[in-house]
Amino acid sequence: MERQYTRLDEARNLIDPIIMSIDDEEAKRGAYVHLYGVGLMASLLALKRGYSREIAELAEVAGMLHDLLTYVDRAEDTDDHAHKCADYARTHVLDHLVQFSDEDLEMIYSGIYHHSDKRVKGHWFDEIIKDADAVQHTLRNPMEDYFFQTPRIQQVLNELI
Repeated sequence: MERQYTRLDEARNLIDPIIMSIDDEEAKRGAYVHLYGVGLMASLLALKRGYSREIAELAEVAGMLHDLLTYVDRAEDTDDHAHKCADYARTHVLDHLVQFSDEDLEMIYSGIYHHSDKRVKGHWFDEIIKDADAVQHTLRNPMEDYFFQTPRIQQVLNELI
């Protein structure tokens, strides 16, 4: 069977050059590890929670974009970073995706926009992105208590185990 070109490939073709243009090699590595890690975890969580493969695909795109601005502009003020990252994702990636519906793009945007509101229970899709972000931070060093001890992480780990 020949490999199929998907909407996820369309998104990666826009995201990868942005990451590759990051001058700082450590930041570039961090971007790939964190953004692609959150994307994969978001896709896994969507499927584990019973959503369709299409929703898993949207979750993966949102995960890959959720902190992109943070890595591109290291001097960027981190206050309100989720909202700034969502706006950056819209102008640099989402507005250029032709295979996604407007509804799909708004769902991705919302997941990015709300990913830092981890103390607030939101839309089910936003919760996937929040959980995926928290899990990736935790699993990068499972011995670090700062992330591991949070109720959100404990709930997601119980869901996965």
